Amino acid sequence: MSAFTKTLFLIVALSSSQWVSASELTICNRLVVTGNAEYPPILWRDQNHPGKLTGLAIELLELALMDTEISVDARDRGVWARALQEAKHGEIDMLAGAFLTNERQEYMDYIVPQFTDVPSVVWTKKGKEFNYQKWEDLLDRRGGTLVNNSFGQDFDAYAKKNLKILSSASAERSFAMLLADRFDYVLYELYQGLTILESAGLKSKVVALDNPISIEGLYFTFSKKSGCNSEALRRHLSERVTQLTKFNTFERLFDKHMQAWLLQQSNFGVVQRD
Repeated sequence: MSAFTKTLFLIVALSSSQWVSASELTICNRLVVTGNAEYPPILWRDQNHPGKLTGLAIELLELALMDTEISVDARDRGVWARALQEAKHGEIDMLAGAFLTNERQEYMDYIVPQFTDVPSVVWTKKGKEFNYQKWEDLLDRRGGTLVNNSFGQDFDAYAKKNLKILSSASAERSFAMLLADRFDYVLYELYQGLTILESAGLKSKVVALDNPISIEGLYFTFSKKSGCNSEALRRHLSERVTQLTKFNTFERLFDKHMQAWLLQQSNFGVVQRD
């Protein structure tokens, strides 16, 4: 346990009136968690443990549960669209990171507050930048993004009605199509895009335009059909996420997980370069 984690544990422990057992919070002692495996350094496939996910969101969730007897089983369930479907049907307990939309609220309970805010931006091929100030500036341009990705309810509704955006199975594929001039732009989160481009050696070929299309909160969510979903556990996690946010835990851990992801990609050579 690192010095930071020890300090954080003491802060959380002192704020708790007593040790909280799993039985007081839920009938479960293990949470099956999944999410967007194309989302480093927040979440990604653990090359050291095939079939598992790792990343900043998993460590945050473990910290939020560290004064309970509940463990986290973070599984790679494939593409993001499948992760959402498994949450919808109760095949997993939680998502470790989702934006808030009305549709998703129909089948998931959100842990408030968000554990971070994520700016999403317009990416273009270097040398083919264009003036972007507002959503209307994307009209009549060919866009790409990750399948089932959300950039906030307002933008999603506008894009569905007005924009030409095609979806790809992976962020790497979207950027490859951008470089092949099949897209004029790609919509993707700023931090995750920078991480992927850095590892793929494409950072000098793709640039982010200045103004974000949205800045959305990223939340832990419970499937409403999960047998582990209880009001007591949701309230407990809400309190812990609030404490972790006040301690700037996400920011303190960001570089650690960025470097861990880059090291895995270097060791295993799994980044696509098509």
